[in-house]
Amino acid sequence: MRIVVVEFTATGGMIHYAYQLCAALAEHASVTLVTGRDYELRDLVPAFRVEPMLPLWNPKPATDTPATGLRQAIRLLRRTSRAVRYYRAWWHLTYLLLRERPDVVQFGDIRFVSDLVCFALLKRAGLRLVDICHNVRPVNASRRSRGGICLDRLTRWIFRAIYHQFDLVLVHYEVNRREFLARFELPAERVAVIPHGNEELFRVLAARRRPPPDGALREELHLAPGDPVILLIGSLSHYKGIDRLLHAFATVRRHAPQATLVIAGYALPEFDLPAHQRLAEALGVADAVRFVPRYLPAETVARWMDEAAVAVFPYREVSQSGALHLAQTFGVPIVASAVGATPEVIVDGESGLLVPPEDAEALATAILAILRQPELGRRLGARARQDAMTRFTWPEVAAVCMERYRTLLDGTSGGAGPAEARRLA
Repeated sequence: MRIVVVEFTATGGMIHYAYQLCAALAEHASVTLVTGRDYELRDLVPAFRVEPMLPLWNPKPATDTPATGLRQAIRLLRRTSRAVRYYRAWWHLTYLLLRERPDVVQFGDIRFVSDLVCFALLKRAGLRLVDICHNVRPVNASRRSRGGICLDRLTRWIFRAIYHQFDLVLVHYEVNRREFLARFELPAERVAVIPHGNEELFRVLAARRRPPPDGALREELHLAPGDPVILLIGSLSHYKGIDRLLHAFATVRRHAPQATLVIAGYALPEFDLPAHQRLAEALGVADAVRFVPRYLPAETVARWMDEAAVAVFPYREVSQSGALHLAQTFGVPIVASAVGATPEVIVDGESGLLVPPEDAEALATAILAILRQPELGRRLGARARQDAMTRFTWPEVAAVCMERYRTLLDGTSGGAGPAEARRLA
């Protein structure tokens, strides 16, 4: 079987996911990964073919500029230029797919509603299309939004039309399958459940590249040796509940005065960093909060996880979280909101602590429980690590994908029902 995996985003979590899945699929099939020219993992030598051919741009630059005056006009021109580049990339991709005609073409998250035309053309050309829907309700990351996870009526209608171009849609965990079916009204047999894989790739990158030396991060963040770090890692957005986390940390700080809160990751355009910094000042904890609003190079991620006493995920809403699986992989004790697929990933009290969303008091209580009880933290972290290496492995993800792809090529249904979803969970 010949599979082409398309991932437009060549840096960050999406390409890390695609790389690890391709490596596992390559055990069963001939796999090609097509991505952007700024491919982040060029120094790795995988057992599959990589085509970094798409003329795109880095979606997570080191710096950005505020949208005022002349800069706003420049940003408009930049967006126009990017639109031209994006559909030029689609032209290159379409040419490659029609030339090679693989058995399966697998995409990730849909980027724009205008992609409907491109998918319809590929479908009309007779290609078998599969999508891995990471976010059933995609984040609105524009500067004018408030970072909500929502689809208006028109956008939902267009997304429904897009998904109807696919022969099979894969989602993470049963809760997302139910929501996907309710929102987009595909036949149930065309929507299947897969687990999310672990993030062992970051150990490989830390060993292969040159990460910061021990202690360098603490020095950069002005942390005293031994002071416990409460870490939120990943792209910064309103939906992640960082304001609620700051309120919770104000309580934590009163009972654990040596604790430091570190909030690290690329800030999406809708994330109001100055407002969160002002909130930290108003709560009297600004001296103990470190904002690191930048993209974290992959080789440094292991160091960030090693520094964490607790990893926190106070999300308001979410479909699933790759950062959560990252914390699991490194055996970091987890406190997370019980939203989306998180309760299918975390066993409350065994592999992490779950709290209600928006509940700063419950969040503070759970964080303090781990800081005050080192044995609890070790137990939660050890179970999380065990789950990462047993329940959430890439060979398991690939096995489910290959089963569905073979069924698809045989011309029978490709979906997964609740019974199989329970087995995967």
